[in-house]
Amino acid sequence: MSLNEAEWFTERFEDLTAFSVRFSQKLFAGKSPFQTIEVYETERLGRVLILEGCFMVTEADTFIYHEMLVHPAMNTVVSPRKALVIGGGDGGTVTEIVKYSTIESCVLCEIDPMVVDVCRTFFPSLSAGLNDPRVAIVHEDGAEFVKRFHRDFDVVFVDSTDPVGPGEVLFRKSFYESVKEALTTTGAAVFQTESPLFMRTVFANAVKNLRSVFGTHRVYPYLATIPSYPGGLWSFTYCSQSEQSPVETDKTLPRVLPPNLAYYNEAVHTAAFALPEFTAAMLAG
Repeated sequence: MSLNEAEWFTERFEDLTAFSVRFSQKLFAGKSPFQTIEVYETERLGRVLILEGCFMVTEADTFIYHEMLVHPAMNTVVSPRKALVIGGGDGGTVTEIVKYSTIESCVLCEIDPMVVDVCRTFFPSLSAGLNDPRVAIVHEDGAEFVKRFHRDFDVVFVDSTDPVGPGEVLFRKSFYESVKEALTTTGAAVFQTESPLFMRTVFANAVKNLRSVFGTHRVYPYLATIPSYPGGLWSFTYCSQSEQSPVETDKTLPRVLPPNLAYYNEAVHTAAFALPEFTAAMLAG
């Protein structure tokens, strides 16, 4: 990470590429026991949240990430009632989940309370779902927290940072096994699995390990375009406890999408699971 001429923020990726945005004001800078946290005001992207020098949230495109993390699973698992979010302290994932009336309870496990506090202050719309009475927030290590549960959750969303620092453990096979154990017999989990362009090894290894845990035919990688993330093309991986496929969802079931979605719809759902040839080849090896 570097600041050029005091008015540009630049995220560098492996010192080979960079993404810069001009900011008008630094709204917050702090350091928790886990990471550095910054918030900037920009003209192009609106407010942006930076964790450890990396773009995590921009008001311009965060709706793509959160809608695509949440809604494919919420529209595949039948009437999900109990949800768990690991990571996701900005509140965006929870805000999408609580749009569904079937949800009775949602637990957010975010290790860093400062992230939650900062996002409540500077991203109130994004974090609005944290105020829902169905939501409980715990500040613990998600990899340890999930070990307490057995067949408890209908949906689990792993909204992790990159596989460094506190987020590294959320990419381990042992963590995937714990998540599987926490799901009901008809439940599903979704993991953010990084850029298939810029983090090919991380992406391929994550899918490989998820297939070994859930079974090859119960793991479905899918993609979305998120301009502010490295490479612009981002991956998620849907993992099911049952044979129910997110690609061949039961069209006889009533499906009522929440109002005012900005990205996700049924056509996008179907298209997201159609992998480009380079990605399919990467995962076939």
